[in-house]
Amino acid sequence: MVFAQSARDFCQWAEGDLQPGEAQVPIARRHLARLYAQALDLPLRDCDWGDEAAGVSYDAWQAMFARFGVLPVNYYSQSANTLDAGCGEMMIGDLADDLADIWRNLKHGLNLLDGGNPDAAVFYWREHFSIHWGSHAASALHVLQCWEQGRPCPSAA
Repeated sequence: MVFAQSARDFCQWAEGDLQPGEAQVPIARRHLARLYAQALDLPLRDCDWGDEAAGVSYDAWQAMFARFGVLPVNYYSQSANTLDAGCGEMMIGDLADDLADIWRNLKHGLNLLDGGNPDAAVFYWREHFSIHWGSHAASALHVLQCWEQGRPCPSAA
């Protein structure tokens, strides 16, 4: 399954040698764009959530959150109600939180898949994309795009 490989690639990147600095931004953007596009095509599955033992602990999430703090952007503003153009209430978003939540949901699905329950993995990924990590991915892509656009252009040498 193509999505499973993209989820695995994202988790390997996140769990790997995540170096501080700008070099991680285009890598993150590619992973997020690929995952978002592929999640839209995840098939419907009619099953349960799978084994709760496949879940990811808070301590593991917290360690991943800290790892993502090395990226050159962390906090960003967003509307409290994006669909209400007149809403003046703003909230603070956190890129490290976005990426750590995506990692947790993808990792949970991979644990289900690797535990021999592919239908539960697909169900979990699809449902959590709709109710949780899809919003985090869209927000993270947006803030990384804005960060990229705000960078000074390298001078021609």
